[in-house]
Amino acid sequence: MRDYLLYPKAIEKIERSGIKARVEELEKSEDGLPDINGFVYGGDIIRSTQYLQEQGYYNHLPSDFAVPYRRMMNEMVNTPENFGWKIQRHSGEIIEPCELEDLLLFSGDLASMVLKPEEIWDYARFGFSSASEFVTTVGAFVKEQSNRMDSFKNGYKWTRKRDDGSEIVTEVTGDGNADLRIYQTDIAAYPTHNPFGNPIEMRPEMKADRLAVAAYHSTEATLFIAVMKYIEQQDIAADYRKDNATKLIEWGRSLGQGGGTCAEHFGGFESNLGSFLREDDAQIPILDEANRTEQISNFLLPTQSGGAYGVYVAHNGDLVLSYQKENYIQNPVKPISARFLPEDAEHLVRGLIYQSAKGLGRTSASQLLELLEFRFSEGMK
Repeated sequence: MRDYLLYPKAIEKIERSGIKARVEELEKSEDGLPDINGFVYGGDIIRSTQYLQEQGYYNHLPSDFAVPYRRMMNEMVNTPENFGWKIQRHSGEIIEPCELEDLLLFSGDLASMVLKPEEIWDYARFGFSSASEFVTTVGAFVKEQSNRMDSFKNGYKWTRKRDDGSEIVTEVTGDGNADLRIYQTDIAAYPTHNPFGNPIEMRPEMKADRLAVAAYHSTEATLFIAVMKYIEQQDIAADYRKDNATKLIEWGRSLGQGGGTCAEHFGGFESNLGSFLREDDAQIPILDEANRTEQISNFLLPTQSGGAYGVYVAHNGDLVLSYQKENYIQNPVKPISARFLPEDAEHLVRGLIYQSAKGLGRTSASQLLELLEFRFSEGMK
């Protein structure tokens, strides 16, 4: 199911126009906000537009917009991929092909939940610059609020602006099988035009926006040790180093232990501390400018497909994960699958503790907290 990214200016318009208040009122009503997730088929779009037509939602289309709008909508139902969103990144323009889910926005199906027939195309009244921008933005906001009802599944998130103009949201979470997942999504407000050629303060989430780390089974502890090793190796001024992680451990224990979807959440499956700390003996290999090294990383996160993510330090000092399906140990070229700036490192430590405590992975929080506690103990010294 397609998701959308609303830029800050779009949110401002939604709030200023009173649309946000209407959506909140719908959420509190007896009917509530419907669940909008799920697959969309061409027949769904046709039935939706027929219903909207019967209810008078197309009676007030602007005269200069009505003809091209009807033509494009008819063509999009059959070949949505022939139409696209234009996103201008610093590296160049990207054209993202339309999908059928986009037509729920363009048709007014979602916007009609909070707008009356005489309002839905009256964009100027609500502070928008075009009819297509208005109906699309309102629909995307309605969908976003519907998705928010599943927020209990969210992991630990933080946002970082990078020098290349991107703005990356990193989330440490797990999938339905409680396997480690780390998502990095670019949410920068790149200039965008919708398929009708109008500028718009939003865009669909694209594959180009998102990187994912998909490790298998209980791999949180290995990555946890690797990140702490990286912090020490690069001498990063993480706050938890100032008090021997006392406050961080207290925070982790305050989260408790959630989950219950797999046996590991109930405890008793913790590995020997020494088995993890032996990995810590060697330095994390440093890649050259071509992302190459002949050294083998001690830290490997296996995947279900048989490959693995190796942990390395990039030539500029970033922490990177490199996935390779075959020959991942011998191959000196290490393609970058995920990148963490030095200032991201402590967030990643916290994210792994939070993910484990909430039962989103297959490692118990006690396992990670014992590793953290031992790392600053006399025994470790």
